[in-house]
Amino acid sequence: MNLLIAGGGTGGHVYPAMAIIQGLRQRMPGANVAYIGTRRGLEARAVRECPWVRFFAIHARGLDRHGRAASLRAGAWLLVSFAETLILLARLRPRVVVGVGGYSSFPPVLLAALLGRILPIRTAIHEQNAVPGLANRSLSRVVDVVFVSYPIAANAFPRARRVVVTGNPIREEFLRERRSSAAYREFGLDPRRRTVLVFGGSNGSPELVDQILEAKETLGRREDLQVLLVTGGARPEAEVRRELKAAKVENVEVRQYVDRMATAFAIADLIVARAGATTLAEITTCGKPAVLVPWRGATDDHQWENARVLERAEACRLADAQTMRRGELVGGILQLAKDDAALVRLAGNARRLGQRRASALILGEIQTLVRGARA
Repeated sequence: MNLLIAGGGTGGHVYPAMAIIQGLRQRMPGANVAYIGTRRGLEARAVRECPWVRFFAIHARGLDRHGRAASLRAGAWLLVSFAETLILLARLRPRVVVGVGGYSSFPPVLLAALLGRILPIRTAIHEQNAVPGLANRSLSRVVDVVFVSYPIAANAFPRARRVVVTGNPIREEFLRERRSSAAYREFGLDPRRRTVLVFGGSNGSPELVDQILEAKETLGRREDLQVLLVTGGARPEAEVRRELKAAKVENVEVRQYVDRMATAFAIADLIVARAGATTLAEITTCGKPAVLVPWRGATDDHQWENARVLERAEACRLADAQTMRRGELVGGILQLAKDDAALVRLAGNARRLGQRRASALILGEIQTLVRGARA
């Protein structure tokens, strides 16, 4: 039995895919799983951690609307990716193809859906955000089933054959990891202090890093508090460390990347992050209080809409553009971090939004598709 996962680019697409892959290995150990993505996306690195999964790269590119020449180049690469995908589908002969979003999911899912009219192939897509993207809205018309993380997203797929609200699957380690002395030691942190985890998603956030550095002296005076700052690609780790050291700030620990993010979540008393769908799934499933700073440059402003789902449920504090312009983010963090009742309330409301069965629901639907392909 051959199964194919397609898509990626950022952690918002890749990490749900990895959660599905982990579940497939447990629930369908005899299945042969392959992954189609790009070499430039996060998926190329993530899939290496799963040696039982075969990875195939295609030359997919996102649409570029900045000039005629750029559009023509993007169109040419799209044609190349369709040709590559057709060869891979003929070689792999998958029974089920699941698209997890990102431009590299479009050719495999579309071609599989069209071939499924004459061959035993079933298709599905997973939409992580509250506001679906153009690719998934288009694919929803031809696939067998659409998985959505938020009930509100179902309204965007009026022509879909079937829509199932599953939630957004997260990696198993987020459900297993627990607060421990070893976890604090891993990051050089003090278990006696309240811990604030600050990160900007898989690509990092210059805005979040700058807000922390601008208020570093204020943070440094809080002896009861410590910050784990994950810079990602926003700023070099050594550069940020030097700036903190020059200001004699000792309670901000810096990491360029954190591979064991589940461990960082386990020790976090408060999370400050962007509002990507996977980040929010991790926050709600783990039941963590959070301050969300949506990236307003996201397509269709979907991060803002994602965050609004939590805010309406009183499951987060939302930092708007005015807060960021005034440099008031850190002040809000410090005020919230010492308010035990508010932290408990936010954590409880977040946990109620969490979808701990998201992976199980999606895996059950995939098994149903497999049976349909055999019929």
